[in-house]
Amino acid sequence: MAEKLSILCFGNSLTAGYYNYGEHYHPYAEKLKEILQPVLPTTEITTDVAGLPGDLVCSPGSFVSRISEQTIKKRYDWVIFLGGTNDIGYGKSSEDIYAGLKKSWMMALTSGAKVLALTIPECAAKFACIDKKRNEVNRLILAHQEDGFFAFDLHAAIPYHSASKEFQNRIFDDGLHLTPSGYDLMGQVIGEYMAGLLRFSAPSASSCTAE
Repeated sequence: MAEKLSILCFGNSLTAGYYNYGEHYHPYAEKLKEILQPVLPTTEITTDVAGLPGDLVCSPGSFVSRISEQTIKKRYDWVIFLGGTNDIGYGKSSEDIYAGLKKSWMMALTSGAKVLALTIPECAAKFACIDKKRNEVNRLILAHQEDGFFAFDLHAAIPYHSASKEFQNRIFDDGLHLTPSGYDLMGQVIGEYMAGLLRFSAPSASSCTAE
């Protein structure tokens, strides 16, 4: 009987794979599974997607309640979290965003899953106050230490402002959301990081950044 690995990709529109103004979706979970399957060729891998466009980590968002419902409905081996972009846009504080993320992570950890938290990627809009808040939330994510918790620096892996125009046009759909190629890249870089965790024994608590 084949071993099984269940992964929940949890978050907002970037997790859902939103592009073309929401007319189409191309979740990164598809490429993630494609990357992981050769690493675990005899394992049956399932990747579920729970991405709600526009949702907030902080109140009045449903981020925390949704992960509670998801982990009650089904037990996952891993939950990949991405949240906070919308909260920053609504002016929520970095402390409140981090507190909401921690609540969400704890629910997944308590259910028996390992957590992979992603940092918040940048977008075309560039304002000092937004950049400062995003950087602070990302710093808190990467510094977090807990058994079963891992972090991946998606912000570093998929840059916007330091990237070439060709990269920006190919990867970003509207300056915030990604194109199908962008979501494939997202699934690839996350998958390559997860493959390392699954292939080799790793500490039970870790926080790593992309090269």
